[in-house]
Amino acid sequence: MRFFVRALVGFVILALCAGTLAYGVSRMSDARTEAAKERPKKPAPERVYTVRDLLLEPTSATPIMKAYGTVQAGRTLELRAAQSGRIVDMARGFRDGVEIASGETLLRIDPADTRSREADAMAGLADARSREAQAAQSVSLARAELSAARGQANLRKEALKRQVDLANRGVAARVTVETAQLALVSAQQAVITRQQALANAEKQVEQAQLAIERAGISVSTTRRDLSETAVVAPYAGVLTETSAALGRLVSSNETLARLIDLNSLEVAFRLSDQQFARVLDDDGRLLSLKAQVGLSLGERNIETDAVLDRIAATTQAEGGRTVYATISGKEGSPLRPGDFVSVRITEPPLQNVAEIPARAATEDGQIFIIDDNSRLSVAKVKIVRRMPDSLIIGDAPFGRRIVAELRPQLGPGIKVQNLEEAKVAQEEAKKKAAERRKRRAARAIPGGDKPGGPPEGKGKEGGGKPEGKGRPEGAGQGDGRPSKPEAKSE
Repeated sequence: MRFFVRALVGFVILALCAGTLAYGVSRMSDARTEAAKERPKKPAPERVYTVRDLLLEPTSATPIMKAYGTVQAGRTLELRAAQSGRIVDMARGFRDGVEIASGETLLRIDPADTRSREADAMAGLADARSREAQAAQSVSLARAELSAARGQANLRKEALKRQVDLANRGVAARVTVETAQLALVSAQQAVITRQQALANAEKQVEQAQLAIERAGISVSTTRRDLSETAVVAPYAGVLTETSAALGRLVSSNETLARLIDLNSLEVAFRLSDQQFARVLDDDGRLLSLKAQVGLSLGERNIETDAVLDRIAATTQAEGGRTVYATISGKEGSPLRPGDFVSVRITEPPLQNVAEIPARAATEDGQIFIIDDNSRLSVAKVKIVRRMPDSLIIGDAPFGRRIVAELRPQLGPGIKVQNLEEAKVAQEEAKKKAAERRKRRAARAIPGGDKPGGPPEGKGKEGGGKPEGKGRPEGAGQGDGRPSKPEAKSE
């Protein structure tokens, strides 16, 4: 029975506490509602947005056109076997990807047969030279015999004259004259024979000289064949598609490898019709513009210089043009044929334009101008070039400030301020807040150093607060505790 009485008493006490708490909450809520009704409502201040501004000034801008292409080999040589035979010597660096110096011997084919042919050609050349010397000697003898025959003919001619003179005077018989005539004819015939012998000897000399030329050609051919048994790199480059092995039999004109000249690389990239028109001069010829070729290797990007060189000979149905740019050769460059690279072309400079951030204008070219009252107005400009992070515009209102970064809350008539103006406004707000705190502190402590009471020796009449601004009635009296200052705003 006592347990139930105690439980009932506890329940009554708990109910009284809950009722008291509910009554206090209700009174506090009513007090706040009445205070909110009595407090005068101030008009909400106009919101000012802080933006980054930019002053439009006419300048000269150099656009950068970006494209993508593939690296190609400007000069490639197929290393072929000029002679058939067995490979007897090979360089250790005859493998794919190995860089070769100019004039380096890569491999050699067995030259035994070629050397035999060279020896035979040399013997033929020596025989031809011997026949030429013999023919030259025959010419000398024939010329001497001809000279002797002509002298004898002259003597026969003089003897005939004397015999004719003696016969006319009746001293010599007629038979002696005829004998002298026969001797002259015989001498003249001998001269003709010697002339024919001289001509034959001279022909033999010419034939010997032709034989020497043929033998010399044969010697040169065999020597060239002998030199072609060694495959030599005509220029520096890198090997690829190697297929030779030591001891292997190769046939004539068989491909053994390909040599790529790394100093004559070029990049082929495609431009749209609009982009292609920007790299042409007034006569429609391709401009020799500078470019930057970039190869992305993970976190590293390798760049090298290039110059626009030529246009592809044919076009395709989808439009656009293929342009080739010659890459400046750099020793040790990792660029190889087949690399997919980016190409940044430096276009001719544009005059009387402005360059703004890409987020300062909409897609159709609308920008926000900041007037003298720091309010926004809309203007439309012509977008000449679109860069990755900026825009080059024309027909711009030069000398005016614009918003450098558009935001959804901005619109015509909105009041804005830049970062410097925002800092000044913030400093002024801090000063005003400090002044308000000082005034509140002055009202909270009107009579001395102790908050909530008059200074020692003075009553309420000398140092009390004005009516309506002091302590609440009954607060801080009789208990010796200071009263709390009112949290009243201005």
